[in-house]
Amino acid sequence: MRVENIRIQKYRSIDDVVISFPANKPVVLFGPNNAGKSNILSAIDRLLGEKYPTYIEMLESDYFMRDKATHPTASIAAQFSEAYYIDRRWVSYQTIVLTYGYNGDLTENLIHDGHGNRLYVTNEQRAACQSYLIDAERNIQSAFNYGSKYSLLSKFSHQIHKALSATHKEELSAAFEQIKHSFEETAEFGNFFEQFSTALQGAVKGFVHSLAVDFSAYNPNNYAKSLRIYAKEGDNIRSFEEFGTGEQQVLLMAFVKAYMEVFTSESFVLIIEEPEAHLHPLAQKWLKEYIVEMCSAGIQVIVSTHSTDFIDAEYLDGLVRVYKEGGITKAIQLTKEDLCTFCVESGAPADKISPDNIIDYYNTRLFADQLKGMFAETIVLVEGATEFFALPVYLKRIGFSLAEHGVEIVNCRGKESIPLFWRLFNAYGYNCYFIFDGDGKATENTRIFKGIINTDIWETTAEKYVKTSKYAYFGVDFEKYFRASMTEYGSLEQQITEKYHVTSKPGKAKAIAQHCEEIPSLITELKQELEIFELLG
Repeated sequence: MRVENIRIQKYRSIDDVVISFPANKPVVLFGPNNAGKSNILSAIDRLLGEKYPTYIEMLESDYFMRDKATHPTASIAAQFSEAYYIDRRWVSYQTIVLTYGYNGDLTENLIHDGHGNRLYVTNEQRAACQSYLIDAERNIQSAFNYGSKYSLLSKFSHQIHKALSATHKEELSAAFEQIKHSFEETAEFGNFFEQFSTALQGAVKGFVHSLAVDFSAYNPNNYAKSLRIYAKEGDNIRSFEEFGTGEQQVLLMAFVKAYMEVFTSESFVLIIEEPEAHLHPLAQKWLKEYIVEMCSAGIQVIVSTHSTDFIDAEYLDGLVRVYKEGGITKAIQLTKEDLCTFCVESGAPADKISPDNIIDYYNTRLFADQLKGMFAETIVLVEGATEFFALPVYLKRIGFSLAEHGVEIVNCRGKESIPLFWRLFNAYGYNCYFIFDGDGKATENTRIFKGIINTDIWETTAEKYVKTSKYAYFGVDFEKYFRASMTEYGSLEQQITEKYHVTSKPGKAKAIAQHCEEIPSLITELKQELEIFELLG
């Protein structure tokens, strides 16, 4: 069983948000601080987490906009790929709804079918698809103790005990020493730790701890509770507190992955807050790959992140932009059909893209650095490296910091790719401005920007540029415009080459921007356009 989508209504800052879970892909929530990503994760864990949801108290801060009087009712609904079979009713339900304050009655918290018919879902039934939250604290000690029967270790021991009691109960009762031998002969036990060890072997260099197991406390009521999991560094036992927070996260994920690979009757929705926290850059890249691998193995993973390392075109339909509008959390998640329709309606060739190939269409054309635009408020698309390196320097010199104003410049690596990126970022609701070289070719520009720029009149003069509220372009190219508009540009090109041995066009353009006295009028006008974008939100 897997979750297909979650709908959250009137919970904290969320009015109405739907999160879909594409098969075998991670769901990645990205957006600024305080946008509501943690609220989405909290809602999912309320419904699917360890504690029975109707027993979890609603705090004042859990009510929509912190206004319990006006908004006494909050709902979280999950639709599953398979039906829940509720024994007391002998009927199945594919959608389960958790409502606090049903019909405005603050005392009425219930799980129902979406029509008010109460459902009696047992913890055993809920275990068929349960969430596990790895929060920002990364404390794994609670996962590896028996304090809760729904901790990972308790769930594991329960499964092992069921397997043992069928074949080994008599010999296990005979002597405590026989327990270790019996565990080792149990296929589920051996398979689990083999899978767990294998999962950890590919971990990032620098992780010094591992998990080990012993049988320190005989428990005849549940033989598997003789099992204890502890931390090791080489041959020495360590406390869990000695784990680095990054290590704790990876070890937990490896345990969950091994558990699901052995006990296939249960599913997990693994919820990870900011997986990049406490990990160095290479470890972040490895962890992203590991999460994708987990999803391929059938584990559902949803993360919140501020790192571009967890954004990938490979799972575009799992990316969710989270932002606030008027203090209310909004989310944009594009299905393959949504993205394809938007692209075709804005001029993309309908004979070349379809819902079946749209993800590959973008995945083969996007570079990792270009997805940094997903974390901006306004995106400036440029044709190549020359504009990418030079424009930020000019803007900074006239007092406009890109970071301060939430602007990201994206190098499209060619004019032909600008419409591709413009469609993607616009589909996610971003403000986009683009700058390119006209190359003096009116017919070619008309073809490239079909559906985006509606004009047949193009400026083709080298010293001219055209600026509108959506785009700007040079009559021929960047260098010819700057040479014509700045008296010192030509001499600076020569000086930069001789003094700093810079020969590439982007390198020269950046160095000139750092050393010139003049600022072209285009830069000032671009600053004004970006400020207007910021005001418009």
